[in-house]
Amino acid sequence: MKRFLIAIALVALFLAGCMSNIPKNNANEKTFEEIVAPIEKDAEVMENIVIVGYKDSIDDAIDLVKSIDPNASVRVKLEQINAVSFKTTLSFAEIRSQILERLKSDVQLRKKISYIEPSYKRYLIEPVKNDNAKDLLESTVETKQVMVADEFWKWLWGIRKVKAPQAWELGYTGKDIIVAVVDTGVDGTHPDLQGQLVEGYRPLTDETLDPDMDSSFGGAHGTHVAGTIAAKRDETGVVGVAPDAKIMPIVIFDEDGYIGDDLVADGFLWAAENGARIFSNSWGGKGYSITLAQTIALIMRYYNGIFVASAGNSHTDEIHYPSCYPGVINVAASTAVDGITDFSTRGRWITVAAPGDYTILSTVPLWDSDEFFDGENPYAFYGGTSMATPHVSGVIALLLEKLDQQKVTYTPYQIKKHIANTADDIMAVGFDHDSGWGRVNAYRALIQDLPSEVGANVFFQFYVRDISNNVYLAPQVYVTMYPQSDTIPVYYGKSDKFGRLWFVGIEPGVYDVYMALGDAAYLELPTNLQMTHYMRITVYNGDNPFTHVFELNFGI
Repeated sequence: MKRFLIAIALVALFLAGCMSNIPKNNANEKTFEEIVAPIEKDAEVMENIVIVGYKDSIDDAIDLVKSIDPNASVRVKLEQINAVSFKTTLSFAEIRSQILERLKSDVQLRKKISYIEPSYKRYLIEPVKNDNAKDLLESTVETKQVMVADEFWKWLWGIRKVKAPQAWELGYTGKDIIVAVVDTGVDGTHPDLQGQLVEGYRPLTDETLDPDMDSSFGGAHGTHVAGTIAAKRDETGVVGVAPDAKIMPIVIFDEDGYIGDDLVADGFLWAAENGARIFSNSWGGKGYSITLAQTIALIMRYYNGIFVASAGNSHTDEIHYPSCYPGVINVAASTAVDGITDFSTRGRWITVAAPGDYTILSTVPLWDSDEFFDGENPYAFYGGTSMATPHVSGVIALLLEKLDQQKVTYTPYQIKKHIANTADDIMAVGFDHDSGWGRVNAYRALIQDLPSEVGANVFFQFYVRDISNNVYLAPQVYVTMYPQSDTIPVYYGKSDKFGRLWFVGIEPGVYDVYMALGDAAYLELPTNLQMTHYMRITVYNGDNPFTHVFELNFGI
C-alpha cells in the first residue's frame, strides 16, 4: 500500500510540474562534456551486470535483455523505481551497444525503455592505521577525565570530542532509533553489540539476518562502524555515541567484495521499509548511478530517511558517491586537536567533520584476533572518514530521539542544516573545503532548535519537441546545477524513465542550470545537436517543479 501511495504522489507532483512555465533561453555556456564528465569520468564498471529502467512493464526490460542474451538472469527487481538488473554473459559495453542499436531502430521500444546503465565499482573507505596509535593517543589526548566507567573510556576521545556524554546527561541516548549500517555486516555476538542489533538484510542472497548472529561476511569494517554508533554502555569495553540506538546491518560488501549498485538500492529500500531512519555509509566511488540517486531521493522524500556518507580518504577534491548525491550529509575526518587529517577528502561537498584520525577505538568481530589492539580484547584502532561518519550518525540518533519525544516533525534537510549550524568551527571561519561547517557537537545540536527552513525539493520534467510539434518524454538528460553561493555544493543528475529528475533536500537559492540530452543513439541525435541548454532558476523551501522542452528541427 505504501508503494502505491508513493506512485500516486509522484504522478500528482509531476503533473503539477508539467504546468510550470517553459524556459525559452538557450545559452551554450558549457559544453556537453563539461556536464557529463564530473558524473562518470574515470568510473570503473562491474562487468556482466546491466541495469535497465523501464516505463510501464518490467517484462519489457526482461524481454529486451533476454532477446540479446538468452542466458541472462535477473539479479533484482527494483519495482519502486521501475528498474531491473541482470547478470549477463556479455560485457556491459557489448550489451549496452546492442540495446542502443535496438532503440535506434525501434520507436515502440523507445517508448518502453528509459535508461541503461552499469553497476559501478565502489569500495570501502579503508581504514588508515598507525602501529603506534596508543603512544600517539597518550601524547595528544586528555585521558584523565572519566565521565563513565567503561573499561576503555580513556581511549574514546572521539566520543568525548563530539560531546556525547553531555548529551547523555540531558537524557538522550538514541533510544530505539534504528541506524542502518550499510557496510560489511556486523558481529552481533560481540559483547558490546549483543542486544544492540535489529534484524538486518543480505541483498546478495536475499536473506534476513538474525540480530544475534555474526553477519560480518565482508570483513571487520562494519562492526567497527557499528561500535562507534551504538556500543552499549555497560562498564565494559567501549561505548557508542548513541548507546541505546539500534543497528540494522545491511551487507553490501560481501565475501567477494562490493555487490553492485542494483543490490545496494535493494538494501536501501529494504532498510527503509523495515524501520531504518538513518543510513550510515562508509564507502563509495566514482560514477553517478541513476538507480542509487533515485532510490536515495525516494527514501529521503517518502520515508524521511537521513543519509550520512564518508567523504573519502583521497585528500584532494573528488566527486564521489554516495557522499555527493543531493541531500546526503558528507563527512570529513578531524583530529584529536581539531584539525583535519591529511588524508580526508576536501571539497565544497563537505558538510561537517567528525573524529576520524588514526586512533578511533571500536569493536571488531571476535574472529578478527590479529587486529585486537591489546592482543586480548576484540577492539581495534582505525582511522578514516569511515570512522568519522558513524560519529555523525550517532549524533543524529540522539537528535531524533529528542525530536520524537517532543513530537517535532522534520525534513532530512533540516537535520543536515542543523548538524552544520551547531558544529564547532574548527578551521577557517564559516564554511571551508576541509571541515565543511565544522566538527559536530551533540550537546549543541540537542539544546538548539531546528532551522525553520525545510529545504528545497527541485523536480525537473524534460520533453523533446520535434519539427512536427510532436512531444516526447526525454530520458537521459544530464543536468548540472551550479549555485551562486560558493558554500553550496554543485549538484549533478540524470533524468529517469519519465524524463524527470529529483534534487531532494537541497539548499534554497539561485542556481545556474545546464542541461544536455544524453546518449546520441538513444534518440538518433547527431552529436553536434547535443547542445547544452541553460536557464537560471530560484528555488524556495518546499517543492519546486520546473519543465524544460528541447526543441529539435527534425522529426524523431
